[in-house]
Amino acid sequence: MTFGPSPERVGRARPSSAALPFWAWCVMALFCTTLYTVSVPLTSSVYKLDLVIAFTVATVQCGSLVLAVFRPRLAAAAHLLSIVALVLATRGSGGEPWPLPVTGLISLGALILVLGIRERWIVSVATWWLSIVVLVALIVTAPGRYPLRDQWGTNLTIYASYTATVLAAAIAIGQRRRIRADLAEARRDVELEQAQRRYVEERARIARELHDVVAHSMSLIHMQALSAPFRLSEATPAAVNEEFQDIARSARTALAEMRRLLGALRSDDDADLVPQPQLSDIRDLAAVTSRADIPIRLDIDAAAAAASPVVQLTTYRIVQEALSNVVRHAPAAATDVTVRAAGTSLHVSVRNAPAPAGSSPAGTPGPDRGGQGLRGMRERVHLLGGRLTTRRTGDGGYLVDATIPAAIGREREIQ
Repeated sequence: MTFGPSPERVGRARPSSAALPFWAWCVMALFCTTLYTVSVPLTSSVYKLDLVIAFTVATVQCGSLVLAVFRPRLAAAAHLLSIVALVLATRGSGGEPWPLPVTGLISLGALILVLGIRERWIVSVATWWLSIVVLVALIVTAPGRYPLRDQWGTNLTIYASYTATVLAAAIAIGQRRRIRADLAEARRDVELEQAQRRYVEERARIARELHDVVAHSMSLIHMQALSAPFRLSEATPAAVNEEFQDIARSARTALAEMRRLLGALRSDDDADLVPQPQLSDIRDLAAVTSRADIPIRLDIDAAAAAASPVVQLTTYRIVQEALSNVVRHAPAAATDVTVRAAGTSLHVSVRNAPAPAGSSPAGTPGPDRGGQGLRGMRERVHLLGGRLTTRRTGDGGYLVDATIPAAIGREREIQ
């Protein structure tokens, strides 16, 4: 496992032209080609337009439909200008229908359709209203066409009614597309948040494991190394040799557990998958700790061994961390370790007496101020739905007391 930057929320982006499927580009190309080949001869023959004007107007109309995919507002302005130019160029001719030829009706409807699908509804509605206002203004400024009211009135009515239907359909399609895009983005946001939460939880889990693996063994090594000159000043060479062998054994144990943890993190095929410590290993833990001149009394209920592996591991880690605190803060203090099955729960208690006078360092651990050890114990117990209490005792000692549900389903087995 490698750590990189935590997942970040991505910004919301408007759908780009790349989101347009291939078949849509094919349909648009076929439509524009057909419209172009029909529009030029129609306007030049029926409305007597010069070929240069006819080609220019048709090019702008067809090109603006493609441009609407990339720059919708610019495309709408260009298309409306081409319509204005077409109406102004044909108002003096006797060609019908007017003000919009059939190709103009079709091209404006296609523009409304593209805008309604690709853009917010307000853009397509504004373009539709603006096109009607422009056409009415062009009709008003063409007095020669007033006697032909039925013709241009029918033309304007046909345009307004059919494009209103196209507009409604385009907005419905566009809104559906945007809703689907918003749902997909919300789904991605949820996945990113879940990934970030898993990332943080995994970091916390690894921090707990590293602390639990190293703290106990290193505390023992530290305490034995500091106290050895005083305890072994008059000891025999054999006792001195035994002491240093204990220190070396504690160091090897810490290194072995570190290798197992790092092997699991790397996910190598040959990672050492030795089982995690269980309740039966607490006796060995107490034996190692007692070599640091800490008298330990064990009381482990045989029925507690029926708890699930994750509960046993959590119990082991609690006892391990509590004994590490005794080694660091109350050396040589008598300690009682109790593990009992209580109904469907497991009760764990580690209680140490005050440190004897003259021990170093003196005193007992203070209240929980956010230390990694106590924090790790709390996190482990809370993940399993239990509760943990840490407090000073009346005689000046310290108590770590935990109650853990013993029947834990697989979905809650977090190691």
